[in-house]
Amino acid sequence: MTILIRKVQDMERTPSKYIVLAGTFFTSLSSIIIRFSEAPALVISSYRMLFTCIMLLPLVIKNRDEFAELNRKNLILCIISGIFLAFHYATWISSIKLTTIANSTILVSCSPIFVALANYFIIKEKLSKKMIVSIIVSLAGTIIIALESTDASAGNMMLGNILAFLGAVFVAGYLVIGGIVRKSLGAGAYVFVVYAASAVALFIMCAFSGTTIYPYPPREFMLFTALALFCSILGHTLYNYMVKYVSSTLISVSTLSEPIFASLMALLIFKEIPSIYTLSGGIIIISGILTYLITQNNERLKVNN
Repeated sequence: MTILIRKVQDMERTPSKYIVLAGTFFTSLSSIIIRFSEAPALVISSYRMLFTCIMLLPLVIKNRDEFAELNRKNLILCIISGIFLAFHYATWISSIKLTTIANSTILVSCSPIFVALANYFIIKEKLSKKMIVSIIVSLAGTIIIALESTDASAGNMMLGNILAFLGAVFVAGYLVIGGIVRKSLGAGAYVFVVYAASAVALFIMCAFSGTTIYPYPPREFMLFTALALFCSILGHTLYNYMVKYVSSTLISVSTLSEPIFASLMALLIFKEIPSIYTLSGGIIIISGILTYLITQNNERLKVNN
């Protein structure tokens, strides 16, 4: 009877898997909020990270014991991870100013491809033939999207697409390092140090590029706050919270719906109609990555069994 009661209590405490979908929705708001801002991409990125760190302070104070695990090696890796994250935001947010929201969000969702390649070369994680085919298919999808911007008059779109693609490369570096550090460091300490390092790196970029960081209208600071609260805290933090209760594969797969959410909102709010290149290339990219993630999960299950 006692065992039965405990099982019922555990079921009551286990959050719904649909919370992952909520996290995906909040994360997908990022490109929409950014499009409303008139501030430079570096400024948006800098304040987003700064405000996120400020909002995380109560959680950091509560879990301050985690920082005891922060040795010199972990600290260096966290700083490097933060720099990768800074470059991710700098390139991806810049891309939203130059290309369509659909293109930007679809191309940046290619990060699992580069995570797979990095893991293959760094930790020697094996890639099956099906996984390799999935990666090639996804890369083919990016080429289809690029074809839309080959016209001379679409130079800004081409640059935006390239920046979004680089955003995927940089966020992959952040994710790979995170996977290494999180084995010996708590989530709270890791996230705060990485976000703080990212904020410092972004403000340094502003200084070296001569980008003015102040003053900006109150409207802009409201948008920066919204990015930190909805997209970073309620978006990415929900992912970090739910990874305890659901598989990382489920979370990875759910993030593939971000371009769908973002594209639909862009259609309704900004009247951005995806082109045939975006639709076909996007379907190919998402299908390839989805196949890769499912195959990867199945391969890991085989190894564990």
